[in-house]
Amino acid sequence: MKRSFPAIVFTGIFLLYFSNAYSQVESNPQVNVNESINVQEDLQNQLGLIYTVKKLDVARKFIEEGNYEEAEKILVEAKSWLTDATEFHYNLFQTFNKQQKNVGFSKIEKAHAADFGQVRDQAYFLLAKTYIGQNKLKEGISLLVEIIKSQSGSLLAEQAYKTLQDIKFSDKAKTN
Repeated sequence: MKRSFPAIVFTGIFLLYFSNAYSQVESNPQVNVNESINVQEDLQNQLGLIYTVKKLDVARKFIEEGNYEEAEKILVEAKSWLTDATEFHYNLFQTFNKQQKNVGFSKIEKAHAADFGQVRDQAYFLLAKTYIGQNKLKEGISLLVEIIKSQSGSLLAEQAYKTLQDIKFSDKAKTN
């Protein structure tokens, strides 16, 4: 089969043009993983930790004022988000931890999971105090127990256990 020279040139140019166009569409721009972007510290980022911590501060003030209904509104939403975000970051950590090339991402997500978990437990404690303030003791117990399970030995866990004792769910140990 004999091809003409112009047909071969046209075919070559055609293949070069479309392979270049295809590679531009298919290639992913390189993401600089060494570039530091800390979305958690952005005060306006509703998905970030600082934003949620500020919400907890508002709820804490409502609790101090005895305005448990307003505190509960804030804390129920915060509890839900912090529980989800902790789990999401932990799942990302587990996924990235499976491959050596993703070790940097794995460390970031592990740290985020720990940070969100700490704040989640603070939200649990504040919500438990809100429920106790509203005389909804049973609703508060499960949150306090979750804190103790999550952070046994921490100051927050000790406060949670003391609260369980104060509401007469658990006995206080006698000292000699």
